[in-house]
Amino acid sequence: MMSFRESLINKKKEGVTPVITDFKCISPGEGRLLTQEEAVSRAVEFEAAGAAAISVVTEPKDFGGSLEFLGNITKSVSIPVLRKDFIKTIEEIDISIEYGASAVLLMCSVMTREEMKRCYSYALEKGVEPLVETHTPEEMSFALELDALLMGINNRDILRLEKDGGTVSTTKNMMKDGGFDKDPDRVLISESGILTPEDVRVAVDSGADAVLIGTAIWKAADPVGYYRELSSVSI
Repeated sequence: MMSFRESLINKKKEGVTPVITDFKCISPGEGRLLTQEEAVSRAVEFEAAGAAAISVVTEPKDFGGSLEFLGNITKSVSIPVLRKDFIKTIEEIDISIEYGASAVLLMCSVMTREEMKRCYSYALEKGVEPLVETHTPEEMSFALELDALLMGINNRDILRLEKDGGTVSTTKNMMKDGGFDKDPDRVLISESGILTPEDVRVAVDSGADAVLIGTAIWKAADPVGYYRELSSVSI
């Protein structure tokens, strides 16, 4: 299987924006989005629609996920899958690999610098890609110190559980103020708070290589159709 980052790069070479559909059963701000049972068939549909990668939220309490949820999806698709959770230990990285994840989310906002360094290095050693998520210019600077090749900007404050009304302008401002190094091997993902093709355009014009979208897709009357519309934005 192609790596998570390589899959996004290849999709970008097609001239369209790589859209990572975020599979989460519950949005703390919007309520129930889908069931774990229907998510597996949906994942197959998104792969057939040309998705380069997807993400799966495994946090159970606020987002309705589980490790079984992750495992059922990774067994059903051949595209790379990111495990999204509040990962802070190397043991959680081992578990992510066991359940088929190609990449793991490492959030600066919930980890100390030492925890991040330990988990980041361990993930690379074990062959799973770390997506280093930032929300402030200081966190972006630290991610660049790590020389992270897969980076994210969360447009919302994850510690407020998607209830802070974040918008894609966070990506725009972070790219302007964060001193981002546009290394051709580095992939930057704008995450959360992206609702429309116009938002995707703002993220791309600000320097994002891909976008991660969950709630807007799942609330659409035709989720796969809306995914196609969002991913048709040229890059």
